[in-house]
Amino acid sequence: FELIAPNDAGRDLWQRLVAGGAAPAGLGARDTLRLEAALPLHGNDITPATNPVEAGLGWAVAWDKGDFLGAYVLKRVRAEGPARRLAGFEVAGRGIPRSHQTILSAGAAVGEVTSGTFSPTLQKGIGMGYVPAGLSKVGTALTIDVRGTMAEAQVVARPFYKPAG
Repeated sequence: FELIAPNDAGRDLWQRLVAGGAAPAGLGARDTLRLEAALPLHGNDITPATNPVEAGLGWAVAWDKGDFLGAYVLKRVRAEGPARRLAGFEVAGRGIPRSHQTILSAGAAVGEVTSGTFSPTLQKGIGMGYVPAGLSKVGTALTIDVRGTMAEAQVVARPFYKPAG
């Protein structure tokens, strides 16, 4: 959980939570858990330059609630299919993808990592990034340029990890 409280309540709230058994975790832990669940982060995976269809968030749009700003364009993208899609991928071997690293296919740059890390749960590098729609299908081979080392990757279904139950 991420809690927001008034400054004057913060110390007491913190002490009560820890005394009750809560385990403190920093932003790094939160970001790893977020990525394992494939939850997009605003500013990384979704920005004003992305749309909900290509981000896989079309379920969050009230398509049948009448007109809204951008409705015509979004409905057209939905009907025709987006030119690019946010794909999740796993890295084979030891490579750890990071934001802004290049995604390649057949040696050509096709996208950029928007979020990436080492998943302690899966014991491998995982990430997301926008690629041409045709390269977003599960099983598609990609390469990630991890600081000059080419790391083989494969598009996988999201979320990366889903706890049982």
